[in-house]
Amino acid sequence: MKSCIAPGLLPFVCLLLMLGAAGAWAQTDAAGATAPQSLRPAVAPPANARETDNSHQDFATYPLITDRIAQRGGINGNISATRTVEGALTQSTYQLSTDTPGTDIWRNYEQRLGTAGFDVLYQCEGDACGPTFLRASPGYRAAGSLFDRPLSAQHYIAAQRTDSGGDVYTSIQTADTDDGVVIQVDTLRVKPREISAISVNAEQMSQELNTKGRVALYGIFFNTDSAEIKPESKPTLNEIAKLLTDRPDLRLLVVGHTDSRGSFDYNIDLSTRRAKAVVDALVDEHDVDRSRLKPWGVGYTVPRASNDSDIGQAKNRRVELVVW
Repeated sequence: MKSCIAPGLLPFVCLLLMLGAAGAWAQTDAAGATAPQSLRPAVAPPANARETDNSHQDFATYPLITDRIAQRGGINGNISATRTVEGALTQSTYQLSTDTPGTDIWRNYEQRLGTAGFDVLYQCEGDACGPTFLRASPGYRAAGSLFDRPLSAQHYIAAQRTDSGGDVYTSIQTADTDDGVVIQVDTLRVKPREISAISVNAEQMSQELNTKGRVALYGIFFNTDSAEIKPESKPTLNEIAKLLTDRPDLRLLVVGHTDSRGSFDYNIDLSTRRAKAVVDALVDEHDVDRSRLKPWGVGYTVPRASNDSDIGQAKNRRVELVVW
């Protein structure tokens, strides 16, 4: 990085020049104003940034870093420090020739995210990001040669915005280089789920239990990497309660399933806690006799599809009811 300090240049003038450089931002993304909203980054890059790479996936499973990265093994070794989100993913890599430090570019992004209605989920600089942050970072995963810089050069922020069009998540990483700053902006847009398309009513559950002895449910939603049941799960919980009312002699195993990301023990624990949360909700909110329900977690030991694809992983994340 070049120094802003030059003979005869007053410190406050130097500061104004730095802020001016950081404040020069494009009004549209590098793809241009005509790019569909789903293909644009959450916030536009600096006006003089050069886009070196761009990719888009209509559906992706994305590990958003939300905590300090301290374990080896990249993302897979630090799954508990991430939030898994799914949706349309746009990834953009930029190079910026500037005397402005990466920390100033990063702070400007932080301000612009706030103006755009985003809430910061996690942010860090240098050592605060964790000793093994680099190889797990979005910049290194997308453009390893550009972001392979010392930890002291790294800056990171993750943010979320919720509106009527669905949640938007973004991770922004900047790193200082000899020629300026490199920037990685990953944006994932989550469309609201169509509950009616994945809900199963009590009659359908009963038929599946009669013919197969079990039924897979995809209408129970949890906050990422937690056992907290989301409000949109209510229709499915209501139908399970109706099933148990209609069939008073029925006893059920409530079995939690996960995909294969993360360690075996982690997923067994997560699936068990989620199964218990479903049982607790049925008992506490629907007056179901607890003795009729048994929670059980099997992690990723009983997949319905290959975990090698995003679609397969989505099929494997489920709650099943099994006749007991």
